[in-house]
Amino acid sequence: MRPLYRPSAVELRAAGLELRKITSPHALVIAADDGDPTVFYYAERQGWHLLEKDGIYNGNPSDNQQLIVDLDRLRGRGATHLVFTTNTVWWLDYYPEFAQHLGQTATPLEATSQFRIYKLTGATK
Repeated sequence: MRPLYRPSAVELRAAGLELRKITSPHALVIAADDGDPTVFYYAERQGWHLLEKDGIYNGNPSDNQQLIVDLDRLRGRGATHLVFTTNTVWWLDYYPEFAQHLGQTATPLEATSQFRIYKLTGATK
C-alpha cells in the first residue's frame, strides 16, 4: 500500500540532524532550502537562507552571479557550512559557474539522496 502523502520536511530534518552531528554548536549554516527553517531547528544551529532578503527567502536564483555574490556575502558574515536539499540541489547543475565557484571555495562533507553539506573555506582553493 502506498502512502497518501509524502512528508514535506523529511530531507530538511535529515540535513539538520546531520549538521548537528558533524558541526560545532557555534557553526553558522547557510541553508539552500526554499526558506524553510526546519534545517536550523533540527541542526540546533544559527545561520541564513541562501538568497534571503531582509530575513525572508527571496525565490530561486536569477543567475550564477546572484548565487556567488550571496554565498560570498554570507561567508563574509561568518558562515561556516552550506547545505542543499533535494529541493535545491538542482542549482548545482543549472548554475555551473556557481558550482565551479563552490568547488573552489568549499569542501564536500556529506552527500546523500536527501542533502549535500559543504564546509566553507576562507578563499579560493
